[in-house]
Amino acid sequence: MINFVQYSFFYLILALPLTLSYRTTKVINFAHANFVTYGAYIAVFLHGIRGSNSMALAAALAFLIVGGIAVLNNIAVFTPLQRRGSSPAILMISSMGLWIAYKYVLYMLTDVAHFFTSKNFVSYGRITYSDVPRMSMAGFDFSQAFVAGMISSALVLVALYLTLEKTKVGRAMRAVADNPTLAGISGIPRGLIINLTWFICGGIVAVGGVIWTSFSGAITPEAGDSMILQIFTVGFIGGLVSLFRTSVGAVLIAGIENIGIAFLNAYFSVPISFKPFLTFATLITTLILFPPLGAGGGLPYRFLRRGARQ
Repeated sequence: MINFVQYSFFYLILALPLTLSYRTTKVINFAHANFVTYGAYIAVFLHGIRGSNSMALAAALAFLIVGGIAVLNNIAVFTPLQRRGSSPAILMISSMGLWIAYKYVLYMLTDVAHFFTSKNFVSYGRITYSDVPRMSMAGFDFSQAFVAGMISSALVLVALYLTLEKTKVGRAMRAVADNPTLAGISGIPRGLIINLTWFICGGIVAVGGVIWTSFSGAITPEAGDSMILQIFTVGFIGGLVSLFRTSVGAVLIAGIENIGIAFLNAYFSVPISFKPFLTFATLITTLILFPPLGAGGGLPYRFLRRGARQ
């Protein structure tokens, strides 16, 4: 149950920005995995090279640096392609290229850091932070990652709600997401709003990566890749448009991966290693029945349409 709640926090922090970024920019961004990993490695380099044990410092730097990387991706890659009329598929493929490139750039950075410090950055151990407390309640001991995840996910939910619903910037983001042409006619600076969205989304995901360093036993350049299936499944449950349904998806996938596999293991002897399969099965079911992005409306919709034509 503790793992279920813990992973719910992680998937909230990591998947909500994916939904928000697609809703506003219409880019399915596989480089999202890099945002997780780079956030984690900013904390790793601070700890391994500078000896810093402050999660607050690591989170602040990760937010700024990875948010900047997300904006750079948009300015250098996505915006030029969109101006040329590239299809969503081309934009998605370009994000895959960024995903691969950033991963191997990070491998090079870990080699450089190893050369100067003789420390193993390719597989770095869990970081214990000095500014995040542990918590005990009803006989249960909650880790730093649990406390940090609980606080961060609550802040993300509240901040996104207040920003989108109560501020001019949030209303502009919703206007660009709903009707970019009308938003431009209304005088909303679409380019600025999209860059701001990328900055916020990249920054939030990077903070999730920082929190991951206090939870995972080994941080590697594949850290974000290991969670990309779950993150996209959660986002697809939300249709990549609904932040509320994405939040529900985070809880659902965390439950399937922790409570579901424990039940199957106890009563049907299903190995724990089948956990990713449950997530994959959920993803396939979602894509068939309720595909996101308005892709045909799912099987029930197709059958109804076929019946109507007959």
